[in-house]
Amino acid sequence: MGTTTFTARALQRLAVGIAHDVARVSARDVGVQLSDDHGALRIAVTVPVAVASTRRTDLVAGGEELRTGLIEGMRELAGREVGTVDVRYSGVHRSTERRVR
Repeated sequence: MGTTTFTARALQRLAVGIAHDVARVSARDVGVQLSDDHGALRIAVTVPVAVASTRRTDLVAGGEELRTGLIEGMRELAGREVGTVDVRYSGVHRSTERRVR
């Protein structure tokens, strides 16, 4: 048989990718730190607030969506249990949503 292992760097890159998708910001604007939380992962993520001109921003709901996305994504993609996700907003990312014609 065999085993599948993930390096710490691979787990960090995966968490950045998940946060990038959920928060709708550039991956280079996402900061992630992983640590042990009694056998589970603890994720500290820093992202800018993504503000689109056509929709309102609810930071509390956005933070909860990011937490849920990281917990479920790390479980589904890497088989890792996430015990805690700390979200910190840093800066603002303004975008304009474009219509496709």
